[in-house]
Amino acid sequence: MELKKYTAATMTEAMIRIKEDLGDEAVIVQTRKIKRGGFLGIGSKSYVEVTAVREEDRVQNKVQTQIKDDEHSIEEELFQIKKDIRSMNDKLSEVKMAGLFPEPFESIRIRLIEIGMKSDEAFSLISNLSKKMTVEDAKNEERLIFGIKDAFNGITKTERIKFTLPNKAVFVGPTGVGKTTTIAKIAVKLSLREKIPILLLSLDTYRIGAAQQMKTYADIIHMPFNIIYTPQQASEMISSVNDRIVFIDTAGRSQRDELKISEIEAYIRSMKVDFVFLVIDATKKRKDVEDVLSHFMPLGITHIILTKVDETTSLLGTIMAFQKIGLPLSFITNGQNVPEDIIYADECDLQNLIVKEIIER
Repeated sequence: MELKKYTAATMTEAMIRIKEDLGDEAVIVQTRKIKRGGFLGIGSKSYVEVTAVREEDRVQNKVQTQIKDDEHSIEEELFQIKKDIRSMNDKLSEVKMAGLFPEPFESIRIRLIEIGMKSDEAFSLISNLSKKMTVEDAKNEERLIFGIKDAFNGITKTERIKFTLPNKAVFVGPTGVGKTTTIAKIAVKLSLREKIPILLLSLDTYRIGAAQQMKTYADIIHMPFNIIYTPQQASEMISSVNDRIVFIDTAGRSQRDELKISEIEAYIRSMKVDFVFLVIDATKKRKDVEDVLSHFMPLGITHIILTKVDETTSLLGTIMAFQKIGLPLSFITNGQNVPEDIIYADECDLQNLIVKEIIER
């Protein structure tokens, strides 16, 4: 649609010109009075400025706009239809699967779904379990527990990291997962128990009191501490440290805040760290954990730290999310006490915890 402006001494003159140029079906879009000529407003003359368009152009533009709106509406409807179909298929799958296994296998399958497994995952696990044990075996609690533990053998990878000078590690994750406290726990564990010198750094200049919290920990455990404000400063400081392990705290970021996550990525690239720990809250639902993983993976995550294990009723969904990405779990925290409430992941009997979730309802 092409808009044209016409300037004339009178409205009548402007209309004559518009009619000659655009025809009888022209449409007036806007009119306004303007002044031209003179000096500093003195001696200027008044004119009328009229903006017009051909009727067919206006109609065509309306049609095109309507088509775009309709296309957008159709896309939204198709997306919702696909979503409904997926949901229906999931429910149909559950209905089809229901009752396929004799008790107590069927009850266990349902329980697995309740605490975080997807329907197809639970079906596959129970299918394999029922092939290895008879119904009579499954009715014996000791044998059943042994069978379930075996089914979850190697459910997630763990790795005990042996920090060596001058390793550098950065800790990232959503808000409220306990990154700063977790860093303090690990730092104290290495400093007091393994006599490894530590330098604490903070990139968290956004949250009020965040750097102060880290500084307080550093003062208590007698460790040097600095705040970093730019990627260049980070690069210069990190490259100059050779006699200490460096732990770098970052601001908590929502996994949906791509701009802020990209800022952290710029720091990580400039520092050339050895480890990138993603700290995840064990109380989150599986879908939320999967969302966090997908958005933080571009940062080059090397290991997972699971916090607040003492505050959740079920770990299965979270552990299954970890299994999908294949990254190792390195530390688990189970309380607020520094440094007591943290263990190496390979010290935690995850299989036993999951069995308790299944058996002890």
